[in-house]
Amino acid sequence: MKHKKNLIFSILLILPAIVFGQMSMNDGKPPVAKIVPQTTTLHDEARVDNYYWLREKTNPEVISYLEAENKYTETLSKPFIGLQDKIYNEILGRIKQTDLSVPYKLGGYWYYTRTEEGKQYSIYCRKPDGMDAAEQIVLDLNELAKGHKFLGLGLYQVSDDGNLLAYSLDTTGFRQYKLQFKDLRTGQILPDSIGQVNSAAWAADNKTFFYIKEDRAKRAYRFYRHVLSGKNDELLFEEKDELYDIFTNRSSDKKFIFLVSTSAETGETQYLRSDQPGGSFEILSTREFDHEYEVDHRDNFFYIRTNKNAKNYRLVTAPDADPRPEIGKS
Repeated sequence: MKHKKNLIFSILLILPAIVFGQMSMNDGKPPVAKIVPQTTTLHDEARVDNYYWLREKTNPEVISYLEAENKYTETLSKPFIGLQDKIYNEILGRIKQTDLSVPYKLGGYWYYTRTEEGKQYSIYCRKPDGMDAAEQIVLDLNELAKGHKFLGLGLYQVSDDGNLLAYSLDTTGFRQYKLQFKDLRTGQILPDSIGQVNSAAWAADNKTFFYIKEDRAKRAYRFYRHVLSGKNDELLFEEKDELYDIFTNRSSDKKFIFLVSTSAETGETQYLRSDQPGGSFEILSTREFDHEYEVDHRDNFFYIRTNKNAKNYRLVTAPDADPRPEIGKS
């Protein structure tokens, strides 16, 4: 419930400006960040940022300034502490804290999440065969959050055989996710661990895992193949054009793994059969400016939503044996 309280507190912080626009600042003066001009050139355009130095998160001067901001905020909002607690308790009283999500079927299990009163995070569970069976806890975020000020769940993907879980966690709040694997038969966390992971997909062999890493600017740009317990992951693709991001997923029928490059107006998709994870990806349709398309698969055909040779999007089908000649047809 911590996040809910923080949200309410943030809302209450603007009350002084809205309700008491002319109220004094409790005789306190707000801290003022010093000006240190930093010039950055991008696309032949020079930009000056007077507060670039505040990006240095470990700089003692930055930390000191932020602490002063927090102290000033606490002083300014002190008259509203009682109101904050009143609103928080009223909202909390209208929330069903012990709750259960709608279960969904995946493989031989029914998956769902549940929450417990007094606990901040969800518990991810499953039951074999039906909801009357004994519960298996797949991932308890409350346990994983112990020792951390923050916890965010990114990836949550179960292998096709239901034995392994790939999941990623952010413990900093900076959307930097670390990928880990759990053996759901034993509860053991496997030694495989990968940082800065964006999107990912299991192959059908239940041991090969494809994933994408981000660069320092959080652009998804490198695509890897990982085999469980393997030492050296194989870099399959690097998107060098900074206008593009990449992501990976599987088709709805799980027959194919897709690698998608996208910019504002252009896309490109590569594909590989998920039961042939050691193979090479092929390009469905080479990127062309202003051509966007999305792909799924069923019954030996790719279903392609494309705007090629058309003012609006249209749906075409193409045989998965060789889809390229068909994508430009009606």
